[in-house]
Amino acid sequence: MNPDRSETEQDYRLGRIRLLDEQRVNLDGFAQADPELGMISHLSPHDPEPSWKVADDGSVLEMDSKEAADFDTIDEFIVRYAVDPVQAPQSMAMSEIDLARMIVDSAVPREEVLRVCGGLTPAKMARVVAMLQPVEIQMAMMKMRARRTPANQAHVTNRLDDPLLIAADAATAVVYGFRELEATVPVLDDAPAVAVGLLIGSQVPAPGALTQCSVEEARELELGVRGLVSYAETVSVYGTEQVFTDGDDTPWSKAFLTSSYASRGIKMRLSSGAGSEVLMGQAERKSMNYLESRCVALAKGIGAQGVQNGGIDGASITRRCRAVCANSSPRT
Repeated sequence: MNPDRSETEQDYRLGRIRLLDEQRVNLDGFAQADPELGMISHLSPHDPEPSWKVADDGSVLEMDSKEAADFDTIDEFIVRYAVDPVQAPQSMAMSEIDLARMIVDSAVPREEVLRVCGGLTPAKMARVVAMLQPVEIQMAMMKMRARRTPANQAHVTNRLDDPLLIAADAATAVVYGFRELEATVPVLDDAPAVAVGLLIGSQVPAPGALTQCSVEEARELELGVRGLVSYAETVSVYGTEQVFTDGDDTPWSKAFLTSSYASRGIKMRLSSGAGSEVLMGQAERKSMNYLESRCVALAKGIGAQGVQNGGIDGASITRRCRAVCANSSPRT
């Protein structure tokens, strides 16, 4: 609603726009930060101090102020697969301000940033990106982007799950320049037909567009095994162990699922959702930025080709969108 509009002034907005503007969700403001609930974007007082200690035989004794005996499954996976043990002592000894400057500095090549950041723990990485301003984050994202040619993803759906209409809309999306197309379905059993329509329609204007049908993980994998989709992105990872457990998952089960897609030549990226741990009541009083740093480390250790942040759940928290952008830059 426009607060400057007088009561007598005629409202020329479309009826549906007026209706949407009056919905309660559009009247909400920012939520107050509450570290005790995990409703804080950066630097919770309960975030762990960065640390990395190893024994003489090379085994890890401590990571991020937690001793090896107290590691949960996420800690164990990150220690084994996500942190470079050779690079870690040097990287962890660097100051956070020096690391932040290196990420932004155009004179430091991407390969050097990857090497150094490969030795950082989640807590250290979270503190580094928390120092970056939005413009600096954009600079880092430009430098660290791995994809040769950036492209946009389009959502192609219709309420009837009509595969013919899906095919036509998919072809239109490719004509407009989209190179990845995603469909969702209200009825799970419609997924195969929708996936076929999306795949065929996407290849009509120009070959090479990637398609996926975003549904429940087991069905989506089946579509991939049958060759009906060419990428997937709805395999979710989380920043606390309890949220994994609630979904009958572990980092290892997600790694196996990712490998299953890769075995069929399917492009694979993981999804994390900033604020998902808060919604599940299992944020452990940690900041969203720190938990996202753990998720990105998991994606790196799992070996996924990419990671996306579905962080809209935490968007009402001050500085939350900044944290979403921050976790899309250095580790990738």
